[in-house]
Amino acid sequence: MKQFILKNIVLAVILVLTLIGSIVLMIFCEGKRRTIAESMATIEENARTIESIDSARKPNSVAESETRIKADTETLAKKNIQIYRHFGKPYRPALLKLLKNIASPAELKTELPVDPSLVAKPKPVPAKEEGDEGEEESKEEVAETKPATPEPPTDEEKAVFNPEKNLVVLAFDEDSLRAKLAEIYAEVHQDSESSDDTFVIPDTIQSERARLFEKLFDAIIEAPEAVDPARAEAFRTAAAAKFAQAFAIFRDDVQDLTLENVTDRVAHELFLDALGLPRLMRQRDCKNYIDYLYEKYLSSDIIPGLPEDDPIEKEGRVVDFIYGKNLNRQALPVPEMVIPIIRNFQIKEDLFRRMKDAGIGRLLTMTAGAFYGSTLDNDAEGPILAFTYTLEMTGTMDSFDKFINSLQSAYKTDRVYVIKDIKFSAPFEDLINANAVVGSHMDSGTNTAAVVRRNTTAGQAIPGAPPAGANAAQQPAADQTAATLVATYELTDPHHPEYGQPLIGEKRDEIKCTIVVNYLFYRADNITPQ
Repeated sequence: MKQFILKNIVLAVILVLTLIGSIVLMIFCEGKRRTIAESMATIEENARTIESIDSARKPNSVAESETRIKADTETLAKKNIQIYRHFGKPYRPALLKLLKNIASPAELKTELPVDPSLVAKPKPVPAKEEGDEGEEESKEEVAETKPATPEPPTDEEKAVFNPEKNLVVLAFDEDSLRAKLAEIYAEVHQDSESSDDTFVIPDTIQSERARLFEKLFDAIIEAPEAVDPARAEAFRTAAAAKFAQAFAIFRDDVQDLTLENVTDRVAHELFLDALGLPRLMRQRDCKNYIDYLYEKYLSSDIIPGLPEDDPIEKEGRVVDFIYGKNLNRQALPVPEMVIPIIRNFQIKEDLFRRMKDAGIGRLLTMTAGAFYGSTLDNDAEGPILAFTYTLEMTGTMDSFDKFINSLQSAYKTDRVYVIKDIKFSAPFEDLINANAVVGSHMDSGTNTAAVVRRNTTAGQAIPGAPPAGANAAQQPAADQTAATLVATYELTDPHHPEYGQPLIGEKRDEIKCTIVVNYLFYRADNITPQ
């Protein structure tokens, strides 16, 4: 045996190592087996515990289930409204920015001009009514018993007002402001309900909107209960100053969205519009508003491709874009048209700006298909209105790509566009050149890297081709063939250097594009039904 081991020393070493490895593996396997067994036992124990808890727990009562279902339904409805508020609310981003600014505990600094009507406002004194003398005397007695100096600020008061630094925190959200404005609107209009359905714009509409804004402003800067009454006026002063600074930024933000001169008064109206009260003006003011914007469009370059060397043609095209078939340039608009006019002008200007930013060469026509807006799915009471526009323009394929992407991403600024139809056409010579390029690849054979797939349909004319039979004798044979075929070519090898390169519209500014687009507007949470 000893001789055998000495002669086979290598085999012996291997056998010993194998034995040791087997023992180690068995030890590891036993440890894992015990771990698995313990885990299975724990799982079984937990399952029994869960089963016992389930068997002991009583099901919810019908009333409790109804309460939970109702709460979940209300939460879902609120979430839907938050989503819908992205539909046609161009001033909402500026509003949310203002709410964020006034809720900041830090000092808000801006060099923008501040609305003087929002600062140093005295607290309004409520009008006395008959029978209030005794109540007034009791208030005076209470005032006399108040200490001359306020108590030191509590932590709760410091959270909204720091008297030492004169800093305030105005914690309002969009829903609370909308609810407050709706309450104020109902109070102002409680005695002015019309007996019929006739829509009438009062001559005092401008002063009425100013009064609504003032009442809402007073509610915003009112001192909360946490503030000591002796410091309430100091809170109002600091709150008014902070809101005025935040509102200056709001006014500057909305000015970037319109050619209209956003004065303090206009900013007040747009602020109410952002909270769900549609902007409204007298018919004469509306006509002046249209004429004013007409002059602005005529003197600016916001509309792509207006002929600068031909004033008559330029004026005619601006008239078509601004007035169109729905507006009479000489007559006053009827009351029902005022709100749709303002909305259409908002939409048109946004489209003009997106065309210009995308580099569109020229806007040929703009047709409004639904001036008052049409409801989706033929539902007269539907919450969404769709304003349809047909745009015919020329430019490069790159500019069209940028414009379409801009429409697709407009929801980021609380506007929603839905593209319904797109058509492209190009000069006939561009199609012939593209046909020649693809033909050269086909002549190179089907086994090269530039393999081309061609599908042809006889009997259909290429868009932009000359009519069949017109000067046929003077046309090259290739042109005649192209005029009777519709061909689609595709380079199938993505590694080929020309794969994906445009053959039409790469550089030329003569590609024509017609887009039909819907602008979606959410009207269900407006304060008024318009």
